Amino acid sequence: MARPTARPVVVQRQSTPAPTPPAPPPALPVPIQPTAAAPPHAAPRTTTVARTATASPPARQPTTETTAAPAPESPTHLDELARRLVTPLSRLLRAELRADRERVGRLRDHGH
Repeated sequence: MARPTARPVVVQRQSTPAPTPPAPPPALPVPIQPTAAAPPHAAPRTTTVARTATASPPARQPTTETTAAPAPESPTHLDELARRLVTPLSRLLRAELRADRERVGRLRDHGH
């Protein structure tokens, strides 16, 4: 007896062009003034610099609070934290394993 074969299902998605985002407004040039340390014989010059919107923010100086090492945790505090985290983490792990089994078509894990 011949086994029925599954026909491949052809899925065709209708492609729609994504709307083009509006162009960012042009950045205004920022004039840079000459410093007082310029040589006296040099003529003052003005240079304009355009900043882009993707410029990185200025770097923050680390404070003493963030650079200080955290206090070592006591063993009892760590045990309490581990006990509180075991149940939610095991629930998430079981759900992820179940989703993986469903994805590959095996609803039960028989240890094979």
